[in-house]
Amino acid sequence: MKKSSIFCVFAGLLSLAASAFVSCDDGEIIEKHHTLKVSPKTAITLKASGNEDVVLNVETDAETWSVEKTDWILAKQDGATLKVNAEANTTDAPRPGRIIIKAGNATPVKIDVLQEIAEEGETVLSVTPSDAITFEAKGNKAVELTVTTTAKDWSFTAPDWIDATKAENKLSVNAKDNAGDERNGEIVFKTSESDAVVKIAVSQKAGAVTGESVVATVKVTDKAPIKFAHDATEPVVKVVTVELDKATSTNVSVKFSFDAPHVMEYNLMNNTEFETFPVKLFSVENDGVLTINAGETSANINVTLTPGAEIAYVTNYMVPVKATSQSANVTVNKEATYANFFVSKASSKKLRNICYFEVNDCNPLNALEVLLEDGQPFFDAVVLFAGNINWDSESEEVYMNANPNVHALLDESDVYLQPLRKKGIKVLLDILGNHDQAGLAGLSDYGCQKFGEHLAQVCLDYKLDGFGFDDEYSSYGGSGIWFTTPSARQAARLCYETKKAMTEKVPWETWMHLYYLGYIQSYMPSVTVDGVTHEPGSFIDNVCADYNQSAAPVTGMSLDRCAGTSIQLNFGNSISASRAKGFMDQGYGWIMWFAYDPSGTGSIRSNRAHSFNQFDNVSQGCYNQKLQPIKHVYNKISEGSYDPTPHPVQ
Repeated sequence: MKKSSIFCVFAGLLSLAASAFVSCDDGEIIEKHHTLKVSPKTAITLKASGNEDVVLNVETDAETWSVEKTDWILAKQDGATLKVNAEANTTDAPRPGRIIIKAGNATPVKIDVLQEIAEEGETVLSVTPSDAITFEAKGNKAVELTVTTTAKDWSFTAPDWIDATKAENKLSVNAKDNAGDERNGEIVFKTSESDAVVKIAVSQKAGAVTGESVVATVKVTDKAPIKFAHDATEPVVKVVTVELDKATSTNVSVKFSFDAPHVMEYNLMNNTEFETFPVKLFSVENDGVLTINAGETSANINVTLTPGAEIAYVTNYMVPVKATSQSANVTVNKEATYANFFVSKASSKKLRNICYFEVNDCNPLNALEVLLEDGQPFFDAVVLFAGNINWDSESEEVYMNANPNVHALLDESDVYLQPLRKKGIKVLLDILGNHDQAGLAGLSDYGCQKFGEHLAQVCLDYKLDGFGFDDEYSSYGGSGIWFTTPSARQAARLCYETKKAMTEKVPWETWMHLYYLGYIQSYMPSVTVDGVTHEPGSFIDNVCADYNQSAAPVTGMSLDRCAGTSIQLNFGNSISASRAKGFMDQGYGWIMWFAYDPSGTGSIRSNRAHSFNQFDNVSQGCYNQKLQPIKHVYNKISEGSYDPTPHPVQ
C-alpha cells in the first residue's frame, strides 16, 4: 500500500466535512449528508414528579439542531446538550411521549419517553418553568410560574426582595429595584401533605455601576494532573486565583461552578477524550463565591477533589471549573474563564502487561475481556503488530505502510481501537522493516526528523498512544538525503525525533516502546541535538526483549520500565505465579505477551485456555486476585475485515 492510499483518504474526509456539498468528477453536485449522534439514546423513564434532568449529548456537523416533543415534556437546549424533564403527572395513568432531535438533513433521532404515575400515597409537586430566574437591576416584567400538584393546596417562601402573588395554580414573581450589590436566593414550594419540595433559584443583577470597568483573569499555578492512588482517601485541594487588571473602590465577587458541557467543547477543540469528573466528588469553598476586597487586585479560592469509587481505573477525567462575574463592573477574561483540572486513578498493579496482537490473525478488541476481579483491565497496553517502514520510489520519501489488516483497524479506529483506550489500555502501533532499503536504524538525521514527524501525524490522525519499534526485515543500503549507514546511533536518533514530534503535535501522553532486535538494543547511545545531549531514557518509555529474555534498561531508564520476560503464547510459552512475582520483586515493571488469539478465527488456532492460565498465574502471583472468566471473544472475519460484535464463549 502506498502512502497516498492511507493519508489521501483521510485528507478527503476532512475536505468533505468542510463543505456542505460534494462535487463528483462529472460535475454533478450532491448535497452532503449531515451526521447526528445522540447519547444516550435509550428510552427515558421518568417518575411522576421530582425528577432530575436527564442530559443528552448531541454531536452533529450541521450548523444548528432542533427539538420536537410531546407538550408535557420539558426540553432545554444548552450548547451541545439537551436537558430533559417533565411536568408533574397528576393523571391516573402513565403517559407516553417522544422527543425528536433534528439536524440539517441527518436522519432524525427519536427517543421515547414514559412518565409513570404517582405511587400510592405519593404527593406530586412540580413547578414550570423550573430554570433559574435572573432579573435585571430594575424595570423587570413579572415571571409566571405554574404549580402542578395532587395536594389540596401548596405554599411558598421567597426572599424579601421578591414580590410574589399567588392565584390558583399560578405564582407571579418579580424583583424589586436594586440599587446595591447582586443578590441571590430561591423560591421554595411545598405542600402540607408531604416532604416534597421544589426550589427555583432567583438572582438579581447589581444596581448602578460605580467606577471603571474591570477585567478578571482566572489563573492556576499548580497545573500538574492529579493521579489518585488506587486506595487513596485523602482529597486534593487546588488553589484558583482571580486577578483584576486594576483595583476597585468596592468589593467585587466571582462565582465558580462545575460546567459539565465544557468537557465536550474542550474535547472537540483539543482533539482529546476526557471523561467528566463525577460532580459529587467536587466542591468549592464558600459556595464557590470568591470576593476581592476593595483596593486589592487578587484573591484565592480552594477547589477540593475527592477520591471515590466512582472514579474508574486509568481513565482520564476533566474537572471543568467556570468563573462567572457577580459584580456588574467586572468582566471575566474570555481567554481565561476556566480553571480546568485533570484527574486519573492509578492502577494498583506494580507489574503491568503489554500484549502484541498479531492483527493478521486476531481482533484486538479481545483485550477488553481479560479483567481482574476488581474490574481493572489485565492488559495495560496493546501493540498492533505491525505497520512497516517503506521507501516510496515515486515520491522519494520514507513512509509508514499499512497492510489491509492494519489499514482496516486504523480506518475504523473508533470501533476497534478507541474502546481499548477508553478502558485505560494504551494502543501502540508497531513499526518494522519490509524488505527494502528503509529501516529503523538506517535513516539520516534528516530522514529521522521527517519520518518521526510523519509518524506523529499518524498518531494524531488515528488517536494512537504511540509506537513500538522492531528492527527486522530491512534491506539496508539506501542512498541520498534520507539514508545513512545503519547503526544503533541512528536508531536512537529516530526514537528521539519520533518522541519529540509526538510530544509537540499530539495533545495526550504518548509512548515510545522498543522490542530489542537488530540495531535496537539496550546499548543505544545518547543523542546530541543542537548541542544538547539527551539520554535514551528521556525519550524511550518502556522496552522488552526477545522471547524468554529479560530486557535491560537503556541509559537513564529504571528497571520498572523494562519487561522481565517476553512470552510467545502461540508457542505454548508459560509462566508460573511465583516466577511472575519474582520479576515484580526484582523491580521489573512489565511482562510482554505475544500472539494472544482467543477466537481462533485467523490462521492460528485458539490459544484461549492456555493464555488464560498464564494470565491468571500472573494475576494471582502479582495482584493477589483471580481473573474474571472470559465471557466473550471478538472474531476476525477475513483479510482487512474484523467483527466488532462480542460472541459468547462456547
